[in-house]
Amino acid sequence: MKRLKEGRVVFNNKRSVMSCVVRDASKFGARVTIGEPYLVPFEFDFVMAGEEPRAARKVWIRENEMGLQFTA
Repeated sequence: MKRLKEGRVVFNNKRSVMSCVVRDASKFGARVTIGEPYLVPFEFDFVMAGEEPRAARKVWIRENEMGLQFTA
């Protein structure tokens, strides 16, 4: 499902947050636009606007985009 929603990558025991834009999302994962995706750790929590946080992992990065897979 195509979306343009706000998202957040949360890591470092909830002390670090990076905002992003959700480009595509499904029940399995998402493609997001994010500044400096290489700073995102391999595993993190992902929050889309209006939804509960979900555990996720980084699958790929390309310039300012990142693919993530939901793990729980």
